[in-house]
Amino acid sequence: MSSEEKRLNLDEKRRLELQHILNRCSVIAGIFDTRMDSVNCKQFHAIREIMDIYLAAGIRAINSNVDFLDENLKLKDDEKASLDAIILRIFGEQEVKPNIEDAKGPKI
Repeated sequence: MSSEEKRLNLDEKRRLELQHILNRCSVIAGIFDTRMDSVNCKQFHAIREIMDIYLAAGIRAINSNVDFLDENLKLKDDEKASLDAIILRIFGEQEVKPNIEDAKGPKI
């Protein structure tokens, strides 16, 4: 059986296992949301949005008969854009400064 056939032949036991993982993740997301009600930090609240993207991608994978743990999650373009915006909202603009010493080469 090729890897593509194996990927598309998710057996019922594995499907239930993956669904159970997503159910546990949903519970964790709900608890996170409840616990965060008293925290006044918008950046930290954005973590819940990342959880929702993960859960949606996991549900989509199972519905497509894909083992999202073995095959990794595939995000839609709009989810990727949302994720980029969330990361920017959490961490702000990340400026990468080159290390000038590295540009000059090793010290001898």
